[in-house]
Formats: sequence, C-alpha cells, structure tokens
Amino acid sequence: MDIKLLVKKEVAELKAYSIEETHAAIKLDAMENPYLLPEDMRRELADRLVSVEVNRYPDPEARPLKAELSEYLGVPAENLVLGNGSDELIGMIISAFGGSPGLIAYPSPTFSMYGIIARALGQQVLELPLTPDFEIDFDGTLKLLMEKRPKVVFIAYPNNPTGNLFDRDKVRRLIAGTFGIVVVDEAYFSFAGDSFIKELAEYPNLVVLRTLSKVGMAGLRVGIMAAGADVCREVNKVRLPYNLNSLSQTAAAFILSRRDVIDAQVAELVVEREKLFVELSKVPGVYAYPSKTNFILFKTHESGNVYRGLMERGILIRDLNSPGPLSDCLRVTVGTPAENAAFIAALREIKG
Repeated sequence: MDIKLLVKKEVAELKAYSIEETHAAIKLDAMENPYLLPEDMRRELADRLVSVEVNRYPDPEARPLKAELSEYLGVPAENLVLGNGSDELIGMIISAFGGSPGLIAYPSPTFSMYGIIARALGQQVLELPLTPDFEIDFDGTLKLLMEKRPKVVFIAYPNNPTGNLFDRDKVRRLIAGTFGIVVVDEAYFSFAGDSFIKELAEYPNLVVLRTLSKVGMAGLRVGIMAAGADVCREVNKVRLPYNLNSLSQTAAAFILSRRDVIDAQVAELVVEREKLFVELSKVPGVYAYPSKTNFILFKTHESGNVYRGLMERGILIRDLNSPGPLSDCLRVTVGTPAENAAFIAALREIKG
C-alpha cells in the first residue's frame, strides 16, 4: 500500500519545519538563552521535581503556574490559556476560529509555523508582503484584510526572522480594522519591552501570545495565550486535556518565582545584542539589521559559503537564504560574550 495516497492533500504538499541537528561547539541557531540557572537554583529545582507525582495526571488548569504567570504578565489567570509551546496555541487558535476552509493571514517574511500549521489544518493562507525595510505596508495590508476578511491574522511583534518591531500605531489600526482574530505574537517581548497586553480590554478580537522559551526555559515548552474571556472559552474547547505536563508546570512555576534571575540574564543579553550588532556591522561585506530580539539577521554575499565556513569552525547559526527578501540572509542568536567573540572572529576570518 502506498501511504502517500492516504495523506491529506494539504499535508502532502507541506514541507516539514526544518530543525538543524548538527553538532557544533557553539550553538547560535535557535534563539535560546545561553545561560543555565545558578547552581543553587538547579539543586532546589531538582528537589522539587523529585516530589512530582508523575504517576498522576497533571493539573489540567495548571493553577499554580497560572498564578505565577498572572503576576508576571499582569493578566488575570482566567484570561490565560497555556500550551505545549506557542506552536500548540497557534494550532488551537486556528482550530477554534478557522473555517472549512478558512483564511489565515500573516506578514511575509515571518515565523514559518503560522503557514505550516494553517495549511496542515486545511486553511488557505494570505501572505502580506512587508516593505523592503521589513515594515508593514499599512494601506496595502489593510486593503487586503478588508477585502479578503481572514478569520485569523498573525503579527509577530517583534518579527521573526527580521528582528524589528513594527510601527505600533499601524498594528493598533490593523487590530481595530480587522474583521477576524488578530494574534500579536510577543515571543521576544522580554528583549523588546513593548507589548499589546494592556490593550486586551480595548480590542475583543485581540490575542497576545508569549513564551518562556526565549528566557531560559526552552526545554519546558510553555506557551502562553492572553485574551478576553470569550476568546479563551472558545480556545479551551479545542485544547487537549492535560496538555501541559506536571514537570513543566512545576519547573516553570518555580523559575518564575525567582524572576530576578531571569531578568538579570535578559538584561545581559540585551547588552550583548547591542555589542554584537556593532561588531557585526564592522565586518566587511556584511549588513546587519537592527534587532529588538535575542537574534540578529544579517545579509552577506555568498551566504552559503559563510554558513559552511562557520560550521567548519564549530559555530552553528541559521541559514535563511531563499529567493526573495531573505536572499543571502543568515541569522545569529545572541550568545555569551565568549561565544559572540568567537563568532565575530570566525566571520572576519571567512570574509577576509
């Protein structure tokens, strides 16, 4: 039997999200926080995890974790829905508000999972081209949104992989002028410091996504959706029971209770980002795009050779080179001072 004949057309046409599993001494490809928790915190976390009753199902509402997140975000616990990473929440939102088929819109280029998940769920997609400087073309975008009336619009704020914050007023006007749900994905909020979370009460169609992955908890897979009660109720209808495991709930709640440690690491990464941008901009033949995230997008001639040259020197970054606005583009995650210095030294050597 040919299994391909049984696969849904939308899935058969997809290309899976590619995750590089190449070993490298310096890993700067996945927007992870390079710093471990302090040793005393790791020991205390281990003690807490030992007491978790893994033979029992997890708390389906993740109440202790939601309590910490409520204080952390300034959002009532009843206005939060948690997921196994933001990816799961993206799927829940599309499942709850998409159609048969529905239309899902998002700027381009942006986080590829919006399109992958939408297509896998049988949705049509509408890509909204950004301007050459990766800004929202407000008039053209609003015209398309009003004409096509997508069920869900995703806006990454800051945007991945370009690293920039879109004009805040343009985003506000798009939320107000859009028929469907508007999801502002703030995965990199901690490095940008700007948010739409306080506007939730003003716009009933607004959803804000956050994640703990970028601030040192990537392995826990905790995604956060903040929205009005009506939106949360509908999304909870499609949320799988026990979708967030007990170990992740316990670990995330504990780490959030020591937010000073997280905040200090984030502050150091922001300082390192600015230093890395300055040094990257000095490398001949390299154009670095300003960033409000924990990564920097840069363009360079023969980017494939640069990528391979870095790999040969034990440094892994992300190769984004593809026809269109990301042609000859690479993306580097902000690492420790030593990792950043090694990356710049290797890049200078390659660029000669």
